[in-house]
Amino acid sequence: MAKPKNGDIRWAGYPTAHVYNYKRNSKTKKLGLSKVKHLLWGDWVKVTDYSYAKDPEADLKTAAEKTATGKTPKGMVPVRVRGISGYMHLEDLQENKLCEIVFCDVAQGDGALLVTPDDKKYVIDAGVSDNMYRYLKWRFAGFKGQTDFDGFIITHPDQDHYFGFNHLVNDKKVSAANIWHNGLVEQFGISSSGKQSASSAALLGKTKTVQGQKYLIDLIETDKDMRDLLKNKNRWIKKKTGNPKQYPDLMNSAAAAKSGGKRRFPNIEMLSNQHGEIHSEGSFLPGYGPDNTDNCSIQILGPVVEKVGSSAALRVFADKPKEKTTDLNTGKTKNGHSVLLKLNYGSVSVLFGGDLNSSAEMFLLSHYTGLPVYDSTQVRTDQVVEAAKPIFRVDVAKACHHGSADFTDHFLETINACATVISSGDKESHAHPRSDTLGALGHHGRGSRSLIFSTELSRSTDEFSKREDSPWFQGYELDVEAKAETDPIKKKVLQEAANEKFEIAKKRNVTVYGAINLRTDGEKVVIAYMLEKPSKGRRWDVYTLESANGGVLQYKNVKDAANDEAKRRSASN
Repeated sequence: MAKPKNGDIRWAGYPTAHVYNYKRNSKTKKLGLSKVKHLLWGDWVKVTDYSYAKDPEADLKTAAEKTATGKTPKGMVPVRVRGISGYMHLEDLQENKLCEIVFCDVAQGDGALLVTPDDKKYVIDAGVSDNMYRYLKWRFAGFKGQTDFDGFIITHPDQDHYFGFNHLVNDKKVSAANIWHNGLVEQFGISSSGKQSASSAALLGKTKTVQGQKYLIDLIETDKDMRDLLKNKNRWIKKKTGNPKQYPDLMNSAAAAKSGGKRRFPNIEMLSNQHGEIHSEGSFLPGYGPDNTDNCSIQILGPVVEKVGSSAALRVFADKPKEKTTDLNTGKTKNGHSVLLKLNYGSVSVLFGGDLNSSAEMFLLSHYTGLPVYDSTQVRTDQVVEAAKPIFRVDVAKACHHGSADFTDHFLETINACATVISSGDKESHAHPRSDTLGALGHHGRGSRSLIFSTELSRSTDEFSKREDSPWFQGYELDVEAKAETDPIKKKVLQEAANEKFEIAKKRNVTVYGAINLRTDGEKVVIAYMLEKPSKGRRWDVYTLESANGGVLQYKNVKDAANDEAKRRSASN
């Protein structure tokens, strides 16, 4: 790579890289280069004209030190990255941007940011709280200017997947070209006389039974369908109380949100195996079909739409897997028809599993293989697994339903991921991730050391800590003081200081320690999370996935990966 110039943008090299700057050795008292920042592969780096000798905070004691530090160290480049200036080895910079996925710590729920190689930004679920909003606001410079996303994807209408989008929708500085969903909108049943019904049987719209299978036939497929539903407030606002159902209320806020007279979210549509960009290979996220010039495709594997007459329909799911059923389990049906995405970038694949359950998994295996999967006397499990692997096998999977025990072993065996990411929270009554699920993920994962990551585990707190050291407690004390203050100017200053402490308390875990970061160039993968206590220039806990001799990806020790990369660079130079 040619030496970059001042102002050029580069990205940190594989698998990690360091920023160096001059520091005085505490023992020898001499200035020398020292690691000051540990970067993850693909971190954004700006080349500058920085000189330590001209730094106002430079620790210079002699003219000789000023002369020595006035030049860029040999083989290095001056940079600015993550709020600091320093120097990086030229070989630790690369020209190509990566594909990036951040599985955000949204507590109980799901939330991920996908940034494609061509810098398109998609939010796949947003949790139930404001965690995703906080992360994105931190990531995109506080939404100071208009921040345009290419798509918000709501995998299904469960609060712990959609409610966090309210914070994004209500921020006037945020827009998205598309809001995609699975076609199911919670609503009230309406009788022929116009009477409103809260029956759970009508929660997802009208149904029709055909040959022993009940289907949902009231799908919200287009932007017009959504706006028509929202216009009929009898379908989503309770007459007696005036309280809306929360999911259509979010959609109503999004449809009505405008900036400069134009909708900030101009297109609200369904995604499924029949809704999206249709190719002979299947349905794809618009702009990411198999012919994408960046070699990045995003296939929509679910929900699977069937036809009832001329209408698009989704079958209902019962509590347990059944080939056909008229028993509508609302939760299983909502979850089972999650938007299921498979990202392929080069030779690397990632599955976003939503809240799939065993009923949905069996149906998906049946649909995509055409085999009688419900009858073990007609087909062996290994036959089903082998037939389904071309569709569902991936290198990395976002675990379905936060590590719930409601899964089938042969679906996990089909996925056969070498790394699985679980998004779960602390304060929930389901004990996710389940112990048997963790065992099954490891058992059915690829390689002797398949990897399991958890947003809940990557973010923790000290076993013992003084409450006065906690930003939250400091904020609480300032808040109490502000409420007692009678001077309006002092009161405002105290309240602002309290709010800043509260913000720090939330940001620390959400934006730093809980996120699982995935980076890939389409050949290799790095998955990492930030350590709560750095040591010896190491800030990230890093895991690498590489293929051996052109085979499937496998876990490779990061030290071995770094040594091999150093040898490769040396040979290429």
